Amino acid sequence: MRTRLYIIGLACLGFVGCTNGNDPHQPKNPPPKPPAKKTISVDFNADSAYRYVAEQVAFGPRVPGTAAHGNTLIYLRKQLARFCDTAYILNGTHTDVNGNLRVVNNVMGSFNPSSKKRVILAAHWDTRPQADEDSVHFTTPADGANDGASGVGVLIEMARQFKKLKPEFGVDIIFFDQEDGGESGGHPNTWCIGSQYWSDQALNQGYEAQYGILLDMVGAKGATFAHELNSVHFNHSLVLETWKTGQQLGYSSYFLNVRGNLITDDHVFMKEYAGIPTIDIIHYDLNTFNRFPDHWHRQTDNMDVIDKNTLKAVGHTVLHVVMNRG
Repeated sequence: MRTRLYIIGLACLGFVGCTNGNDPHQPKNPPPKPPAKKTISVDFNADSAYRYVAEQVAFGPRVPGTAAHGNTLIYLRKQLARFCDTAYILNGTHTDVNGNLRVVNNVMGSFNPSSKKRVILAAHWDTRPQADEDSVHFTTPADGANDGASGVGVLIEMARQFKKLKPEFGVDIIFFDQEDGGESGGHPNTWCIGSQYWSDQALNQGYEAQYGILLDMVGAKGATFAHELNSVHFNHSLVLETWKTGQQLGYSSYFLNVRGNLITDDHVFMKEYAGIPTIDIIHYDLNTFNRFPDHWHRQTDNMDVIDKNTLKAVGHTVLHVVMNRG
């Protein structure tokens, strides 16, 4: 009889405990949910970016050691000085893998230079010394409108927008010199000399950034961008976020969810030398054998291939990612 009463008592206690709302293990007033992060709206002026591309091309092919290269160097420093908190030329020398001493003139501008939280955006500004993929004029340089000037033009326009947006974190914009003078079919480290030099210096000086985005050949009409494989390895989440953002902003015809090539570009040395997990947005042509656009290292890489819609697709997407990711 006592056993039966005991069981009934436990049942009642359990019943009461489930209904009286006095469970000491449950907070009376649960903490409020944090407010949803507000999306920062950004703008990108494609006409402005196009003008910055054209102004570079007007100097002539930007081959290191030429007057056009020197004049463009001054122009780039002035453009970044207009918009950034600081702007300067990072010059020095780097001995390449073949023992050749190469003079380097990188250009860098910064917003909030004292902030410890930083991101870095990059493009190369030099032109290949010869258009060696061209079937006729293969010993003279091309204009490099897409291969070089397009990424720089997008980033100058982004700098103009950052000046208005006033990001609370640090943003560094760097234009790498001596990217495009490598040996065709030779050692990959004969390319990207400017980023090798800078990445060595950055590591030695303790520079850190949460992530980086490299732009290379981002202005041609109908350009498409795939998931470059080094980028996937270095920072897969940033690749997915950037491509998703581009698609959500209406640029799905540019940002394709397809596997790209494994490319040795400036982002490789930014990651391997300086430790910055950087991705590469680079033209990936589904219709060519090597997957580079058909004007690559040819005389046809001029202003005729540049399209404002492509510049906007890339610039708007990257600006949106940076401002909302931080």
